[in-house]
Amino acid sequence: MTGEYHFPPAPDSLQRERESIDGHAIPRKTHLAKRKNKPPLPLPSPTRPAPAAAGGGAARRHFRCARLPPRCAQLLLVGRPFPALRSAGSDCCFGIHPEKIMSNVPVAVVTGSNKGIGLAIVRDLCKQFKGDVYLTARDPARGQEAVAKLQEEGLHPLFHQLDIDDLQSIKVLRDFLKEKYGGLNVLVNNAGIAFKVSDRTPFAVQAEVTLKTNFFGTRNICTELLPLIKPYGRVVNVSSMVSISALGGCSQELQKKFRSDTITEDELVELMTKFVEDTKKSVHEKEGWPNTAYGVSKIGVTVLSRIQARMLNEKRKGDHILLNACCPGWVRTDMAGPKAPKSPEEGAETPVYLALLPSDADGPHGQFVSEKTVRTW
Repeated sequence: MTGEYHFPPAPDSLQRERESIDGHAIPRKTHLAKRKNKPPLPLPSPTRPAPAAAGGGAARRHFRCARLPPRCAQLLLVGRPFPALRSAGSDCCFGIHPEKIMSNVPVAVVTGSNKGIGLAIVRDLCKQFKGDVYLTARDPARGQEAVAKLQEEGLHPLFHQLDIDDLQSIKVLRDFLKEKYGGLNVLVNNAGIAFKVSDRTPFAVQAEVTLKTNFFGTRNICTELLPLIKPYGRVVNVSSMVSISALGGCSQELQKKFRSDTITEDELVELMTKFVEDTKKSVHEKEGWPNTAYGVSKIGVTVLSRIQARMLNEKRKGDHILLNACCPGWVRTDMAGPKAPKSPEEGAETPVYLALLPSDADGPHGQFVSEKTVRTW
């Protein structure tokens, strides 16, 4: 079936409240004129076009849809043309998929959240955040398993695959959030890795792999998703107290650079890249770096957070977005080991506190927070 179906506009005498949907002005309060003394029109189907209205030729054709989502109905009432045919998998004969209609539900995303602190953060957000909460993981099977575990607890997280080492994976999530929600309300960058102290992997390899995920992966997430953060949004970059001790192990020159209030993102990237290159040349200690790849990666995350907060102040001050780095503490996870004093639930407290700062809060912002307290950087 070809052609377009056109629907008659509502009577001009009716008072209308207008809103914008897909660029069209939509009257909310209106109705179709009643068809007087005419038999009801049959429903259209892929094999039976809607009957033509009297007048023939280019006359408008009218039909009703038995499975018409509300926004389709609104567009029908305004008299806009539609490609007339039901598409495969659609809930509407207009070929519009309800899941593609933008949701106004608030949304939160937690990276690296199929276990440990990330899973505990998702659990708390499911209980406290009024909106959709997305658990993400590199491995869809492990992610779905974690979702099922929370569902058994009566919670309702959603899942989206995400590998922060893969820029394409990040962009897929970005496009999904933009299309379904029109943006993002809460972002918790929790994904990270660490080599065990006993690991015999060459230090240069540890440095490159650790910074690829912890710093460069987190930076890529922020580059793609920060533009989607809605007004009054919250961003939490999970760092570590190790960043402070590692900073203390840096040369005075490096400390000055990392504590600068004017350091740029490009300058920070140059420093992180230099650390990796210095480890490959076995000159990192001579160049003033501490002997901890994880610590340097978390210096990068903390300083990146300070830079991002400063940029938000300059470019989106009126949007009241709050962005911070935090330390969850030493937590019993696969990464930190079984001897850590904190449970994952206790480790989630500070990240969740920052993610749920009230809309009237003006801080903390651009800070390093531990135990819900701002620490000196």
